[in-house]
Amino acid sequence: MADCELCGAARPTLCPVKVNDPGVKAAYPTGTWRGINEECLQSCHEANQNRVPIKGKKCDLCGIKNAPLFQVKIQVPIFQEPFHREVSKALCESCFEACEDTIKRREAEKTEAHH
Repeated sequence: MADCELCGAARPTLCPVKVNDPGVKAAYPTGTWRGINEECLQSCHEANQNRVPIKGKKCDLCGIKNAPLFQVKIQVPIFQEPFHREVSKALCESCFEACEDTIKRREAEKTEAHH
């Protein structure tokens, strides 16, 4: 089981998203992998199409500062009615691109599996 980087939900499998984390850029120049569940990945895809600006200090996925940030509405699970709450997260443009790459890669894997 692993936890989603955006909502914190524990899932047996997550979608790997390769982001450029400036904190570890010297050690990992090609990027690091972050795990996101499919629901959060779909929310990122929808937010990428709308691109609503949000004020924030850093990206919630890669941690970059002083970059344009955009709002992503994530459903965070809780243990009481209504069993989730909506939270706004801030993502940068490079993380949106990484999420789109992951979506394309997953769709390609699904079409390969059906053949």
